[in-house]
Parts: sequence; structure tokens; C-alpha cells
Amino acid sequence: MLLTKYADYSIRVLMYLAERPGRKVPITAIAEAYGISRNHLMKVSQNLARHGYIIGYRGKGGGIALARPARNITLGQVLEKVEVGLRPREAADDPALNDCDRSFHAALEDARRALVERLSRYTLAEIVFGGREAGPEDLPASGPQNTPLNGTNGQPER
Repeated sequence: MLLTKYADYSIRVLMYLAERPGRKVPITAIAEAYGISRNHLMKVSQNLARHGYIIGYRGKGGGIALARPARNITLGQVLEKVEVGLRPREAADDPALNDCDRSFHAALEDARRALVERLSRYTLAEIVFGGREAGPEDLPASGPQNTPLNGTNGQPER
């Protein structure tokens, strides 16, 4: 299965953060680790924050961190949000489609649902830690030393 670079980068960001539970990681560190443009990762991170997977922190010692434990994030959930080709399509009501086209689109929707359901069986923790539990340190980052960003518009939460 081919993923867009955007989806691939999204999963990589989450895996990198899952390997460092409870820590705020600069986006630059992830960009350098994977050889990916920092600007690309900024866009990816904003989207992941918008969907509630990560939290952004400003200021000295800022960065990004998982918003929830890796064991509570599934690949299916993430890919359905970030991979455009895995989003549900409403082709059944399109008057331009004939019955054959509708049947074909229904078959594709069944396959899409099956793929998302199958990928939802795998948590981020299982992928990163090879099936073993991450342990008590697998906690989302928090701390009063930085102001968390709300992820929707890049402004600090109030």
C-alpha cells in the first residue's frame, strides 16, 4: 500500500514522539532524524495537533509531544484523518453515476472500511515497542513550564 508523503510523515512524527514519552521534542530534531524538511513537519504537526494527537509548546524548552498515550492511538484512526484517500466518500448520491459506477464505489468503500478497521487493530505503542507495553512512562507530556498550543490556530490556550 502506498501512502502519501504527508501520511508517512505524520506516522513518523507520532512514532518519534512515542519513543520519547512525556518529553517535548523540537520539530527540528525530528526533521534531522528523518531527513525531512522542517517546514513540511510544521504543517504535519499542526494537523496532528488539530486532530488531538499532539500538543505544541512554545518558548524555551518547547516542542511537541503526544497528547495521549501511544497505546490509545491506532494507525487506522491516524491514517483516516491524514490520508486523503482513506476518507469516506459519498458517491451513492451522485446523480452523474450510473448503477455500475455506484456498485464500484460501494466496493471501494467496503475495502476502505476494511483497511481502516484492520489498521485500527494496531496501536502506536505496538508498532514502536514491538508488541510489548511501553510502561508507565508512556504518558502524554504536560507541564507548567511551557504554554500548550491549542493546535487549531497556533495560539496559546486560555
